[in-house]
Parts: sequence; C-alpha cells; structure tokens
Amino acid sequence: MALSLRGPIIAPTPVITNIQDDIGLSSVAAGLLTGLPVLLFAVITPAATAVIQRAGPEAAILLCLAGILVGTVIRSVGSAALVLTGTVIIGAAIAVGNIVVPVIIRRDVPGPRVSVVTAAYTAALNVGSMITALGTAPLADAVGWRWALAIWGLLALVGLMYWLGLARRRSGAAAADATGDAARLRATSQPARPTLANH
Repeated sequence: MALSLRGPIIAPTPVITNIQDDIGLSSVAAGLLTGLPVLLFAVITPAATAVIQRAGPEAAILLCLAGILVGTVIRSVGSAALVLTGTVIIGAAIAVGNIVVPVIIRRDVPGPRVSVVTAAYTAALNVGSMITALGTAPLADAVGWRWALAIWGLLALVGLMYWLGLARRRSGAAAADATGDAARLRATSQPARPTLANH
C-alpha cells in the first residue's frame, strides 16, 4: 500500500519534458502534475474522512488503490486534459490512503508495536518515491513515457488484489463467527425436554 502512495506523484517529474513535447503540455500544466495532488491532500481530506467513517477502513483502502490504478491508466493514455484528469483522480485517491493507513495501523497493531509499524510504513513511502524517481526515466527510454507511467500502476494492482483477498477472508471469518453465534443462541434458547422419572 505504502509503495503506491507517493510514487504516482513523483513519476511524471523525470519525464516531464517528454510529456510536454509529446502532448503540448504548458509549463503551468506541467507544474500541476506534481503540485495538484499535494493541493488535493488538503482539499479532499474532510471528504476522505467521511468516506472512511461511512464505508469502513477496508473499503477505503480498496477505493484508494482502485483510484490510483484508474488514475494512472487515464494519465498514461490521453491528451493533456486526460493527463490532468488522471492526476486529479490519483491525488484524491492518495488523500484517502494517507488517512486510512494510520487508522488501520492503530486498529490492528498491538500498542507497543505501533511506532515500529508506523516507521516501517513511512520508510516504505520513501522507498516507493525513490524507486519511481530512479526507474521512470530508464523505462521511458525503453518503452516511452506513457508506458513508463502506466507500469507503476502494477504496484496498485498487486495491492488491490491483496486487499480484496484479505477483505474476502475477513468477511468469511465474520460470517462464520455470526453463524456459530446464532447456532449457540438457538441451542441455549431451546427449552429442555421433560424426562420420565423411573418408578
């Protein structure tokens, strides 16, 4: 999850000249490719908090990763307008992720280990940024800037598949617990059968 929360913002920077030359992106629009997501973090945060509260952390994680994936694809295939549209989707999705990951860490990690897991999460954010910054330009030389940006969507796809599987397992476990609770409730609520005393 953390590998996908900074890389999509960094990815256009090493190939911004290629993007400008290919689709005629203005200097102002080029600046928005990296600045717009950061602005959206502040604008989207109240709505992102409401989404997490209403849908739950797991659904918010899935929404975040799906948004990053969709935004990455849109940004990689179209005109200047679609490049900016994809960037907006990515920024909004990452805003949700920025809030929900600490929520899940505090919920699921035992208290003494929260700081360790949070540090690992922060380190993974930096690793994702570094990998993307170092790898995008060589990829662009090999396959073009569109594919170089799109390839990083694979990280979001892998994360999405993992969280979908995790959500399915948790849902199955919750259903099994509910079934067991219902069975135990029926067993304890049935009246005892009278027995005949031996004479």
